[in-house]
Amino acid sequence: MPQLRLSLRTAVTLPFIAVFALTVGLLSFWQQRQVDKLINQESLRLLDAITIASRHQLAEYLETPLQVQHAVADALARDGVYRPGDMRPLYRHLIRAFSELYAQYDQISVMGFGGVRGEYAGVRRERDGTYRLILQDDSTQGMMRVFPGLEPSPDALGYAGYDPRIRPWYSHAIAAEGPRWSPIYTVAGDRGDVTLSAATAVKTPEGVVGVVAADLRLSSMNRFLQAQPLRGNGFIAIVDAQDYLVAHSLPRPILAQPGNAFQSPSRLPLTQSPEPALRTAARWLEAHPATDDTPLHLSFAEEGQIYHGQITPFRDTRGIDWRIVVVLPESDLVSSIRSDSRTALTGAIVLALLGLALGLWWLQRAIRPILVTADAAHRLAGGDWDAAKALAPTRMVEISALVGAFNHMAQRLQQSFEHMRTLVQFDTLTHLLTRAGLIQRADAAAIAAGKPCHAALCLLELQNFRSIRDDVGHSTAEQLLQAVAERLRTQLPRQVLLARPASNEFAIVWLEQLDTEQLQQRSLQVLNMFAQPFSVGEDDILLRACAGGLSGELLPGALPDWLRNASIALGEAERGPRRYVAYEPALAQRMLGRTQLAMELRQALDKHELAVHYQPVVDLATGHMRGAEALVRWHSPTRGMVPPGVFIAVAEESDLILRIGGWVLRQAAHDIAAHLDRLPRDFELHVNVSARELIQSDFATTLERVLNSSGLPPRMLTLELTESMLLEGNDATLQRIGAIKALGVKIAIDDFGTGYSSLAYLSRLRFDCIKIDQSFVRKLPASQPDTAIVTAVLRIAEGFGVQVVAEGVELEAQALLLSSLGCRRAQGYWFARPGPLAQMLAYRSPWK
Repeated sequence: MPQLRLSLRTAVTLPFIAVFALTVGLLSFWQQRQVDKLINQESLRLLDAITIASRHQLAEYLETPLQVQHAVADALARDGVYRPGDMRPLYRHLIRAFSELYAQYDQISVMGFGGVRGEYAGVRRERDGTYRLILQDDSTQGMMRVFPGLEPSPDALGYAGYDPRIRPWYSHAIAAEGPRWSPIYTVAGDRGDVTLSAATAVKTPEGVVGVVAADLRLSSMNRFLQAQPLRGNGFIAIVDAQDYLVAHSLPRPILAQPGNAFQSPSRLPLTQSPEPALRTAARWLEAHPATDDTPLHLSFAEEGQIYHGQITPFRDTRGIDWRIVVVLPESDLVSSIRSDSRTALTGAIVLALLGLALGLWWLQRAIRPILVTADAAHRLAGGDWDAAKALAPTRMVEISALVGAFNHMAQRLQQSFEHMRTLVQFDTLTHLLTRAGLIQRADAAAIAAGKPCHAALCLLELQNFRSIRDDVGHSTAEQLLQAVAERLRTQLPRQVLLARPASNEFAIVWLEQLDTEQLQQRSLQVLNMFAQPFSVGEDDILLRACAGGLSGELLPGALPDWLRNASIALGEAERGPRRYVAYEPALAQRMLGRTQLAMELRQALDKHELAVHYQPVVDLATGHMRGAEALVRWHSPTRGMVPPGVFIAVAEESDLILRIGGWVLRQAAHDIAAHLDRLPRDFELHVNVSARELIQSDFATTLERVLNSSGLPPRMLTLELTESMLLEGNDATLQRIGAIKALGVKIAIDDFGTGYSSLAYLSRLRFDCIKIDQSFVRKLPASQPDTAIVTAVLRIAEGFGVQVVAEGVELEAQALLLSSLGCRRAQGYWFARPGPLAQMLAYRSPWK
């Protein structure tokens, strides 16, 4: 077989072609990956922003009719304006409320009342801003009449057979507690609007007299979706649980035209949307039905356009189960990035082909420059941006053009890379370093020093930021974060590294030698910056902050460990009384211990290792038991009897306190209810409630369920709330307490006197008992100051007309002194230690 022989041109050209093809392919592949990654990140960010904005606007849009009609229902019940058969006082009340008090809420189209006898009175707002009276009572001979104005007149439209009691808004509200959304339905009357109603039953002392409803036309929801500023050329749709349209951002109605004049219009399913992109999203929705609140992300091509979308559940326990569908064209997300990328890629290929042609034109002189160019391309693909600078100039026009094109392409790629790196290193909201940017800067400083450099780290957290964000909204909260960043930036030296590693955390790194005391002093100076409120718009907001820190020699790559250790110290500062805590190895050990204890406590709940013990509450005059406090105890198989002060603190740091508190409440209620025949008639069961339990929106419902299932009379249950919890409480806390009191359950202020605050909060609370903290009883009768404090507390309780229970009575002399001061009840080791139910039932008075 003859040996294959190649010409010199071919032998040199083939490797040359291979090198250039590989270079262009690698660069194109890398560039395409970066573009795809950028597009995906931007699409998720913008879709999340639109969805969050739409959810908030929709929630606010829907909440107004609920609150308005609920307020009207309360007013009707309070003023007693309902008269069977005569709607005149009632519709005058509705006219005044709708046309004067709540006229600014454009989404409400009808405000009406349906009576238990079938009467109806309503006020309808027309599209031109005028109002009409709708009336059905004895004066209309049982017919529903729509008058041209707000007063009855002969010129009216009449409709027979209308009964509000069978309408969806009436039947759903009459069986519910509080305001409720009706199913979507067609309004009876001359317009036949497709409507959603917020309704509340009107309850008077005589019983339910009717239902107040505020109608919201679905067509009005289209307008606020069309006004969504972030939507661009995209589409937003809201669908119900059956995937039928509730509203969309298209200028067309959501109703299908009926086949004939006698049929009512019906809503379109999303699969029949006029927009093809929404119809495609509907197929995704059918293939992936929502089972939880996790958003569904989707990407697809439709009519030559690439779309990115997100489907997010929107639920309200008062009758809403919808989905928000957002679909955006890729051109809105990234403008011309992809086309620019293709253009750059095409240009690179053209330039590569040009270079190849020029190399073939003068092969001998091109071999050397082309090999250098290929080597530079490989280095560039490895991330060496200086590779292009190594290309030496040449007098050959063709090779010089190739080198210039390569340099231009490398510059474009480097600019794109630098832009993406900037996004990674700097927080777009505050323009401070991100966690990754801070780590990179610190590593660069340590490497530049050539040896371990001295540094100090302070990690601070805005403690009340989440509650402030919930109160003022995300937009104001973001402005607040910007104000915090600006204050830190202007008041700290320029050489300090500032970063925002988490949503409400800021990190400060001093690249200098600081000992523990110096770092504490500087950290406290930083914390003192929060003593003055931050001005955000027209609001002045005061933030609380705490911090953790450490200092030492910083090695390259060590900052992530520093941040973790500072976070451990920060957690200790959150739990303790100090605003700043310096990291110590013992803190990490304690954290591991708490983590292990929390895991064991979770297992203990599942294995039923917890028990409820009871400590009697004794009548000091007779020594007889008048109540008992339920206390949780844990006997671990490995740790033995774990002190409550240890595992309760761990439970309060996690969600375990909710499970433990609920279990203790149920167990204690069932225990006492099962032995009512052996207990005094005025027996009171005391159960401690944590702040985490009290802030749960369904706590009152859970409490009522426990009382019903156990059979325990509500008057025999007293919930103990700590004074510190009440001092830090807000209006929501007072509402929870009001709901508890409405059930007939009593409220006791536990650990009274330890709150270190004004007693003015007592005038706002509805409480039944004060428990004097054992720290004031322990030194009795020897301590005159404590005797004076106890006497003062007894006088306060006497002024409020509530009971007093003294805690921690361990000596007979203490019991006698308390009794002589006027304290009627007490508990403590002198009477009985906490023990099982049987021990409590067998209690015997220690009085001789």
